[in-house]
Amino acid sequence: MKRIFLTIILLLCLDLSVLAENIQYKNIKPDEHLTFTENGQWSLAGKKTADYYIKKISDGTGNYSEFYNPQGEFVFSTGCQYEFIHQGSLIGYSNHELKFYEFSMENGILTQKELDENEVQNLFKDFKMIKVSEFSTSTNSLRLKKDKKHYKIMLWNDTDRYFYHYGFTSNNAKFQTYPLRGFLDITKKGMIQFSHFGDNTKENPWFILLVR
Repeated sequence: MKRIFLTIILLLCLDLSVLAENIQYKNIKPDEHLTFTENGQWSLAGKKTADYYIKKISDGTGNYSEFYNPQGEFVFSTGCQYEFIHQGSLIGYSNHELKFYEFSMENGILTQKELDENEVQNLFKDFKMIKVSEFSTSTNSLRLKKDKKHYKIMLWNDTDRYFYHYGFTSNNAKFQTYPLRGFLDITKKGMIQFSHFGDNTKENPWFILLVR
């Protein structure tokens, strides 16, 4: 009986891990090679590519992506924790800001542009965009109506707030998180808290989703 129970738990864990990675744009993994072509296009570099950048993860708790040349010298950091290539563009997502950026290279220097609301929504059409500015200023709460079994939302930061070490918790709702911190797949209605270790202070206020 114990063996059967442990097997069921293991299968559930495996299922959750698959769901967690089920995002349409795959993260560029550490040690993968990235190249920027003369016509301004990014791509994953093959083994025969002469010029490329190697992705590494920074030391510390920020987990920022850093890119090095083949000689092991630091070249640039995106300041993000998740990067993917979309139609030749390098897109990065900051888990601490809940924002997306597009990166390019000009004279060997990395430049960035923050994606606007429409650009983000076009990338993730299956997710309902929830803006941070939409939460009540008095209660920091927002009511949502769940209209499908898998109610997918993305919390997009249209403010200057910072969400370092924030996360989702709930004692009645059921949801699946993604590597992109502001993204959720909600399967059961309830109250969901987005907070900094449960804090509700001026520096780190919580945000409450009331899903009905």
